[in-house]
Amino acid sequence: MGAVRTIYDLREKGFDVEQGIAVCAGDEEIYLEVLEAALEEGREKIPFIKERFEQKDFERYCIEMHGLKNAMKSVGAIALSEAAREQEFAVKENNLQLVEEKAEAVIAQYGGVVDALEELFGHLK
Repeated sequence: MGAVRTIYDLREKGFDVEQGIAVCAGDEEIYLEVLEAALEEGREKIPFIKERFEQKDFERYCIEMHGLKNAMKSVGAIALSEAAREQEFAVKENNLQLVEEKAEAVIAQYGGVVDALEELFGHLK
């Protein structure tokens, strides 16, 4: 996969860039601002979510998955949004086996999104 130098390079990292831009009223500048906010939030949230999972604080983990689902959908990270949705509903349905099986993969996927955004903003500065 190539380097992430523009928002359109995010496609190679699994982002639906066009959907992200559409959510931002068709404005690429607003999309960039939303991506930057997602990057900053991700840096904080990943360790927090991991800790909630490790402490088996599933109530808070569910809340975090709900927020992640919506945030990732708004930036076009659809696969992560769907994975977070699956985790959210697994907790709500008390399917903790599914949570246990997939939580680390979801957290790693979130890390991949943050890495892609760090690469993008590293090139833009």
